[in-house]
Amino acid sequence: MKYDIVIITVTKDKIDLDCLQSVNELLRSTDLKVKFVLVDNDSKNFDAHTLVKKHIPEAVVILRDKNYGFGHSSNRGAVEIEADYYFFLNPDTKINDLNLLKQLRDFMQKYPVVGIAAPGVRYPDGRMQETCRRFPKWYSPIAQRTSFLSKDFLANHQRNFLMEDFSHDKRRMVDWVQGSAFMIDGKLFAELGGFDQRFFMYYEDTDLCRRCWQKNRPVYYLPETQLLHVYAKDSAIKGGLINGLLGNKMARVHIISWLKYTLKWFGKKI
Repeated sequence: MKYDIVIITVTKDKIDLDCLQSVNELLRSTDLKVKFVLVDNDSKNFDAHTLVKKHIPEAVVILRDKNYGFGHSSNRGAVEIEADYYFFLNPDTKINDLNLLKQLRDFMQKYPVVGIAAPGVRYPDGRMQETCRRFPKWYSPIAQRTSFLSKDFLANHQRNFLMEDFSHDKRRMVDWVQGSAFMIDGKLFAELGGFDQRFFMYYEDTDLCRRCWQKNRPVYYLPETQLLHVYAKDSAIKGGLINGLLGNKMARVHIISWLKYTLKWFGKKI
C-alpha cells in the first residue's frame, strides 16, 4: 500500500515516550494514510520492538545489528514503505499539534515546487529553536568551537549562520533545516538517492537540503506548524577544542562530517 505520509524515526539508546504517545495520538486522529516506521540502531538500553509496539501496535520496527548512523538508517526506513511524503522525526520530540502533518502536506501540495517543508520547533518551555539556517562556511565549526577569533567576528558569524536577522515566527524560504523534523517529497527523496550515507551523523541534513536546491526545489520553514524538541547537543565541546575532541566521540564525528561536507561542496554553487 502506498501511504500519504510515512513518519520515520531513528533511535540509538534514546527514545522519549512522549514522542511515541504523541505519534500514536496523531495516527488515531488523522484522516490521512500515515504509517510510522522506527529504525533502531542496535539500542542496548531498551527493547525497541517491544517498546514501540506497546505504544503503536501497527508500527513497523526495523532492528539493525549495529549503529549505522542517522542518514543510513533513515534511508533504510524510507525504502520499507512507499509514500507521497516522508516526515523525519527525532525520538526526543513531541507532536503537540495534531494537524502538523496535514498542514505541511497541504502546503507542499499547494506549492508542488517545494522540496522540503519544516515546522517551527520549540523547547519545552516555549522558546523557539533556531532550526533553519544559512549554509555553513568552510570555517563555521572552527568559529563555533573556538574563542581565539575576534568577538565581533564570532558574533557576526553566529548571527548570520543562525539567521538571527529575521523573525523565526515568519514563514520563508531558507537554505537548510535541521533533520530533527522535516517533510520531503517522496519522489524527490528517491530521485536524490536519500541521505548521503557518507555522513554518519551531522551535515546529512545540510547536504540533503543543498541537493534539493540544486534541483530547483526550495526548502521552506513554516513556523505556524510546531512541535516540541528536547535538544541535547551531544557534539558540544567543553574544556577547549583539543581536549574536547579527545574526550568527546560525537565531537569527532561532527568534525569528520564537516570535512566530508567541505570537500564535497567547497567552491560549488547551487
